[in-house]
Amino acid sequence: MPDTLSEKIYYKAPVFVQNSIFTLQGWKLARKRYNPFFYKYLEQLKRMQWWSDEQIKLYQDKNIMMIVRHAYDTVPFYRQLYDDNGVDVSRIKSTSDLKHLPVVTKKMVKEKNHDMISSAFKKGSLIKGLTSGTTGAPVTIYQTAESLASQWATWWRHKSRFGLTIMDRHLTFGSKIPVDQSQSRTPYWRSDFLNNRVYLSIYHISKQTVEDIVDYLNSTNFDFFTGWPSIMYVLAALMEESKLRLYNRPKYIVTGSEVLLPAYESLISRVFGVPVTEQYGMAEFAGNMSKCEHGNFHEDFECCFVEGLPIDGSDCHNLILTGWANLCMPFIRYEVGDYGTPLEQCCPCGRESKCFVSIDGRLEDFIVAPDGRKIIGMASVLKHAKNAGQIQIYQNAAGKVEFRIVPAPGFGEDDIETLTREFQKRAGREIEISFKITDKIEKTSSGKLKAVISEVPE
Repeated sequence: MPDTLSEKIYYKAPVFVQNSIFTLQGWKLARKRYNPFFYKYLEQLKRMQWWSDEQIKLYQDKNIMMIVRHAYDTVPFYRQLYDDNGVDVSRIKSTSDLKHLPVVTKKMVKEKNHDMISSAFKKGSLIKGLTSGTTGAPVTIYQTAESLASQWATWWRHKSRFGLTIMDRHLTFGSKIPVDQSQSRTPYWRSDFLNNRVYLSIYHISKQTVEDIVDYLNSTNFDFFTGWPSIMYVLAALMEESKLRLYNRPKYIVTGSEVLLPAYESLISRVFGVPVTEQYGMAEFAGNMSKCEHGNFHEDFECCFVEGLPIDGSDCHNLILTGWANLCMPFIRYEVGDYGTPLEQCCPCGRESKCFVSIDGRLEDFIVAPDGRKIIGMASVLKHAKNAGQIQIYQNAAGKVEFRIVPAPGFGEDDIETLTREFQKRAGREIEISFKITDKIEKTSSGKLKAVISEVPE
């Protein structure tokens, strides 16, 4: 997608030019994601998923010992944290020893962001990114080229379980803005020819556009759909309401970025007429879990160890993640804010990696426009709040939203202008925006800070 300086030119260009720009951006992304490390890791991961429980334990113990030692020796944040807590890192030799290490929170990561980068790497050589901000506190992260390739190989290993390959044509439901919000006629999608994908503008899905979108889907072929389940749910609900059918069906639907609710999965599978799978991951690459053919989440043990800390009175466990695939910015005992329900018996798929039946977390509410349109993906706006300590979008009436902000040093009018611009790029100018500066944002009953809350009745 174009950056802020060039987006006006992009949106005024003919569609074929926009497709060319989108493809160029896709080429740049592919060079980063699918470098020579990627193919090596993908083949390795396909073999390793069938390792025995004993092989997995030995592998994880070895990597736990390595990453803790590496973090203490080269990452200022961990050296200070472990020294302050009296940790002797030489005694951390297995996954069972992790309980002796302090838990790292998102707040700590945001406050000590630059101290989390390993001195073993030159910062200028690293790939910079941002978390999604779905917990109200977007964080800057850094990765090596090898780490990024490993992350994408992990995600593609999941797809390969269902017969999907990197060459397959796919439709993406994501937070990018390929089409100008003011555009009121088809096409509401743009093509990245190099990566064999079409990116659908989720901000244009409505009662007025659903027939055009379905006509397009029936005029072409996709091997799979991928992206946010909540927006696929909106499209499926509109299709069912309008009695529209999908005839050119994909092989599979692959969801991620937020929790796949049972109600979402049921409607999406029924309306699109194909099975749905999902994977659980994050920009930080602190951990990853992917569903198998039997619908259980398997720990991607090749890159992480997942602890499930029991919660009193609940079957859910608080997920604490330790990853070792990204050496330049490791996350050790990271409390990501999500919960999982463990599978107590062996999975019938035959893989012996740790399993969870379900994962609960990162569910974003819809913003409701004056015309009733449901808009998802607004948490991506919060990535642009560079000087906000915490931030939340709150709505209690259609057509109005309130940004609730706990300011950090430097917060000012520039931040408000940026948030307004980024919100309107996705939702249009019809929604009234207000800002509330506060010293505290209330958390949910589970102790989480939701990025988007809407109390507008459906």
